[in-house]
Amino acid sequence: MLVRVIIPGMDVNVFVYTTAVLYTVSALHYLLFLVLRKEKLVSIGLYSARVGFLTNLLSCILLVASEGTESLFTPKGAFLLLGISIISVFLYFSTKHKLSLSGAFLVPWSAVSLIVASFVSGVPKDSFPVGSVGLVHIVTAFLGYSAFIFSALMAVVYLISENHLKKKKFSVFFQKLPSLTLLESVIYHSLTVGFMFITVSMFAGAVWSEKLFGKYWMWHPKQVATLITWFFYAGVIHLYLYGNWRGKRLCYMSIFGAFVILLNFIGVNFLSSKDVHSFKG
Repeated sequence: MLVRVIIPGMDVNVFVYTTAVLYTVSALHYLLFLVLRKEKLVSIGLYSARVGFLTNLLSCILLVASEGTESLFTPKGAFLLLGISIISVFLYFSTKHKLSLSGAFLVPWSAVSLIVASFVSGVPKDSFPVGSVGLVHIVTAFLGYSAFIFSALMAVVYLISENHLKKKKFSVFFQKLPSLTLLESVIYHSLTVGFMFITVSMFAGAVWSEKLFGKYWMWHPKQVATLITWFFYAGVIHLYLYGNWRGKRLCYMSIFGAFVILLNFIGVNFLSSKDVHSFKG
């Protein structure tokens, strides 16, 4: 049974707007860090991202509480999940690897996601059972996509750094770049994290499909697209470990994978007809 909770004085949009401002402030400080090279800017950017994560989480909780779990399959729910997934990946890797520079490449995407979420609908037109399995499916899918996008962005940074070394150009931007070895390690690590989440999402999706339609596999365009994505990244990881596809090869494959993700996410979730995989309010 679907339960909706109305919390007096707690407006979802207030937290969405607040998160959008916090992410924008964070993104601007990280971008300024590239130019001014002041560590204080990083501290402000990181603090804003962390507080924004909390308000983003609250906005997701309030949206579900007021409109039901199916609200996560609306445009507002989708962009709220995208924003918090990207910022989660950023906070994890920036803490683990001390990659302050990654904030300039990743946080702006969260800011854009929350700005879009501020203007789109979060009220679902159709009601369908989501349950705990459906929640696991969609949350792990967004975390997996965000990790793959992070790997692609770091691949771009790797290629820029490699080009600077080759041409012996040591600009201000270059001085902020970590070593190529660290960048390659981060790219591979983010690929494995994304692969783990998307694997969990696929299995949860199969179980959810069986609960909704009585079948684990239906050859739905989203299922097919996700399976292709899974095989692609499984191949990239295999080639990295056993085929010596490292350095620039790993970067090119990671960047290409980001285009696969975008086609999967935009083409199926936003342009497809109304069904459980369509983010349309």
